[in-house]
This record gives sequence, structure tokens and C-alpha cells, in this order.
Amino acid sequence: MHIKKIALSLLFSINLFAAPSGVYVEVGAAKSLNDKLKSDNGDFVYDKGTIGSVMVGYQADLYRFELEGRYVKEALSSFANVSSSGDLTKNSQMINAYYSGYNESKYVSSIGAGVGITNITTDKLTQSSIPQEELSHSAIPSLQAMLSVGYMMTPSITTTLKYTYFYTAKSDELKANGENIFTLSLRYLF
Repeated sequence: MHIKKIALSLLFSINLFAAPSGVYVEVGAAKSLNDKLKSDNGDFVYDKGTIGSVMVGYQADLYRFELEGRYVKEALSSFANVSSSGDLTKNSQMINAYYSGYNESKYVSSIGAGVGITNITTDKLTQSSIPQEELSHSAIPSLQAMLSVGYMMTPSITTTLKYTYFYTAKSDELKANGENIFTLSLRYLF
């Protein structure tokens, strides 16, 4: 019965009371399900690293608007099917908007979208112990769509599990890439 109540509150979240408003800060740690960056010259395959993100935003009742910074550093294992080493770094700056469903329970669901840019670089790239030219792409247009489920521990603190589909457009020799990301975060509303 408890599971049914949680599921119904998440699926049919409606504004039964005034949702909190104000400035918030959110920090998160994430994992990607993907381990490949597609390139015209061959794919970069990497060991999945941890993703860190920081968001600062404003919540106005059922709507949230935020600026997000995301940092990823992953160890390369191969490039163009040749054993490689080095680091692959992705930095993203995004502007996000959400619609949140608040109800009489402590559970809240959100749906959102974001737009921004991503910088992708390699560092110390070697193939078969031979140094290679570094990759550096700046200001790659990026889009993301997010779905999240949160639990309000207090009126000011919410923990959230978020799924993000993150897309980077084609850039020079990099192909368009999509990534599936799961984030666990903590939000503090001032």
C-alpha cells in the first residue's frame, strides 16, 4: 500500500499546497552509462569516471531555473581501436528549466530541459606509448533532458535521483554524441 501511495504521488503530482520558493544550491555526483566518444577518426573508449556537478538556481513555486556546471575526467583506454592512455575531460555549462510536481507527500517529481556548451579535451594522449596530438574542442552546443524524483527531508533540504539524456552536437572531427547519466544530488533551498 505504501509503494502504491508513493507511485501515485509521483505520477500524479499536483499543486495541493504552496511549493517552496527561493534561491538554492545543489551538488551532485553522477555516473554515465556510456564509455565511448564518437569521432570521425575513430572512437575514444574510456573507463567511466565520476561526474561532479554544481547548480545554483531560483525556485518559484512549481518552476525552477538554474545554472549548472558539470565536470568529468575519464581515463582513456583506446582510440581508433588502438590501446591508448591519457585523460578525456568534459566541462559543461548549462542553463536549465524545470517543472516540479509538489503534493501533500514529501516526494517531488520534476521534468526539465537545458541548453549550453561543452568543452572536450584530451591530456597526455598516447597510443602504443607514442604521444599523440591533443584534442581540444570548445563551445560545443549541448542539450539535455532531465527526469527526477526527490524526497524533501526538510522544507529546505531535498535529495534527488535524476536521469539525464545529455547530447553534444557535431564539432570538427567529433561526431554528435548522446549520453545517459544518473545523478544523486542534494539541494539546499535558502
